[in-house]
Amino acid sequence: MKLIRIGLAVNHSYSFYRSLLRGVAQFAETRPQWVFTSIIPAQQSSNAPRGRFRPDGLIASIHSESTMKTLANWRCPVVNASSVLPGSLLPRVGVNNTCVGQLAAAHFLERGLRHFAFFGSPDSLFSIERRDAFCHVLQAAGYSVSCHFSPPERPYDQLDRRWDIDLSTYRWLRGLPTPIGLFVPSDHWGFQLSQACHEVDLRMPEDVALLGVDDDDVNCELARPRLSSVVVPAVQIGYEAASLLDRLLAGEKPPDAPILIPPSGIATRRSTEVLAIDDVEVIAAVRFIREHAHLPIDVSDVLREVALGRRTLERRCLAALGWGLAEEIRRAHRERACRLLARTDLSIDSVAQQAGYSGFRHMSVDFRRKFNMTPTAYRRQMRGPSA
Repeated sequence: MKLIRIGLAVNHSYSFYRSLLRGVAQFAETRPQWVFTSIIPAQQSSNAPRGRFRPDGLIASIHSESTMKTLANWRCPVVNASSVLPGSLLPRVGVNNTCVGQLAAAHFLERGLRHFAFFGSPDSLFSIERRDAFCHVLQAAGYSVSCHFSPPERPYDQLDRRWDIDLSTYRWLRGLPTPIGLFVPSDHWGFQLSQACHEVDLRMPEDVALLGVDDDDVNCELARPRLSSVVVPAVQIGYEAASLLDRLLAGEKPPDAPILIPPSGIATRRSTEVLAIDDVEVIAAVRFIREHAHLPIDVSDVLREVALGRRTLERRCLAALGWGLAEEIRRAHRERACRLLARTDLSIDSVAQQAGYSGFRHMSVDFRRKFNMTPTAYRRQMRGPSA
């Protein structure tokens, strides 16, 4: 069996790329002739590496024009698994950043927020696309967004860390109206912004509801309070990148457009657990629903907890949230089911039971209506094809 050498030019220090590599490894289970080697493009010209270390194909996270040009000149297929450069000469697989921004905006609107902000990079593709989609949704709903950008790339310290916030960022944070929903396009920035908010005496989530992207376990868990995050299907992205490379190695032409995969949902933690609603009865109803999402509650259960008639409470819920009680219950059940599917090995029937559905069929109908896929397909998208 002739070996096929696959070069991996990927930064292992980020949670996203480690998960991406797991997806590559999952695909490689069906390609026993694949062997892997790490590649550092900056240290290797277009004529290297030679001999037994020369790759037949490459999967790369390309963050600079020089790296992209170097790899484009290599005499082998290359798949870019990064969304940093606005223009790419190479086939690319990644997350749908427009969907990420839209999901972030909807998350804040569901919490009744009326002020919104964005912090990110002015020139990275993923930041630009997530910002644009975030702003578009909120502006269409009649709101404005205060945007602030990280300073030019700063040097790393002795522990290989980089602080992307300067004095202008602290001034910007102090001037924001509260309560506000602050969206950052990566958990790396989310962790830093959470520290900055503490330093300028902004409480989270009471003053600032902070939302990141990638569901990076370290950054999300170390943030105080823990950071909510848009979940990117990194394992699936890695699997699809390896699948595309396999087709290119077989002689297939590169696709005309990037292969983009939608985000998998939002991992909700304390940093966005806020209800910026003036109506105390609606707040009580929503809190009851979310605290009992593991039970098969219905509207009658909510009405026993809130001293209002159904028509009055439905009308006030619609005014505050944009939807009624039954939809809020469905959302709470669905959000819990999504977490269980993504983070546990429970059977589908057990997930349905613990997410408050009356049964598997009820959950399946809800997922098809919302995501156009079954709960099993959702789990596979979240955790990779081997799930």
